[in-house]
Amino acid sequence: MHLLLKIFHVIQEVIAHLLIKEKRLLGQDPFWRQALKRIMYPLILLLATLFMGSLGYFLIGVRLGRNWDFLDCLLMTSITLTTVGYGDIFNAMDIKLYKFYTIIIMWIGMGIALYAVSTITAFVVEEQLGHFFREKRMRKRISALKNHYIVCGAGNMGIHVINEMITTKQKFVVIEKDDARIKRLLELHPDIIYIEADATDETILKAAGIEHAKGLIAALGNDSENMLLTVTARFLNKDIRIVTRCIEHSLVPKFRLSGADSVVSANFIGAMRIASEMLRPNVVQFLDKMLRAPDPSTRFEEVTLSPGSEMVGKTLPSARIGERTGLTIVAVKRKDSEDYHYNPKGDTLLQVGDSLIVIGGVDQIQKLKELAS
Repeated sequence: MHLLLKIFHVIQEVIAHLLIKEKRLLGQDPFWRQALKRIMYPLILLLATLFMGSLGYFLIGVRLGRNWDFLDCLLMTSITLTTVGYGDIFNAMDIKLYKFYTIIIMWIGMGIALYAVSTITAFVVEEQLGHFFREKRMRKRISALKNHYIVCGAGNMGIHVINEMITTKQKFVVIEKDDARIKRLLELHPDIIYIEADATDETILKAAGIEHAKGLIAALGNDSENMLLTVTARFLNKDIRIVTRCIEHSLVPKFRLSGADSVVSANFIGAMRIASEMLRPNVVQFLDKMLRAPDPSTRFEEVTLSPGSEMVGKTLPSARIGERTGLTIVAVKRKDSEDYHYNPKGDTLLQVGDSLIVIGGVDQIQKLKELAS
């Protein structure tokens, strides 16, 4: 009887632990939420069936004056539920109560056991097959990308980068190792291309097509990871443009030495934003409407002239950019210069590698990109 109570307390602790774990994880991790809903209850039901079946045999033994060990009762219950049929270990086949109870537990227990096993098996198989086919589909879509962007990190900053990429109709791949963030991302953008892995891993960056990517955004959670990612990305692709997040502003020079083309310091940008809100609120509001409006009717954009572009060698009036696209040219930046020519004059000659800073709609900008390519 002491062993019986001990087993009961163990089962009780296991069930309590699972319930506490469910309460802690529900609403935080979608995977655990789904796993616990589909696996925990069949497991509890199976454990309860084993315990109640063994208890039934034990009480029958007490009623008949037989000193059946609880371990034998558990073994008999397991034999009945699994239909293995090693034989009657109690030698009590002449007792009707014993027969009647065995018949009941056989049918009820077999149903519960089959339900538990099938539910757990279905969950495992679905997860594995689903993961396999998702990976295969993503690899196929990534292999078709050229001159795309790689966004590393889908956290509080990365999610806004991704939203802007989608709004401006860019080709990009997201790398994020946190399963909960991936689930949240898929809820917002079901058709997004992503890799669930560590972005600092060289093989993962290759799988994202870094060799023929146009740019990489390092938006991971801390500076050390972003630094490692920057160095690895620059090693894999000497020509890729790398923009990295920097939390500690004093590390900006080190990020540049590590291979970053541009470093965004969140604290510095935040301070400048606060000052601008005070000193030039209308300018800030104008830029916000362009960058954050749900309807991307207007955007600042840059378009670089390729060697095969029909606009190369023409002046601004002869290129007829405004007439053909409806865009307004704000500035021109030469390939080998850091200076911008604002409000360029009509005699400005367009050359290979020039970057045109324009303002207009997304579709208009896409039309200019086609003319510049």
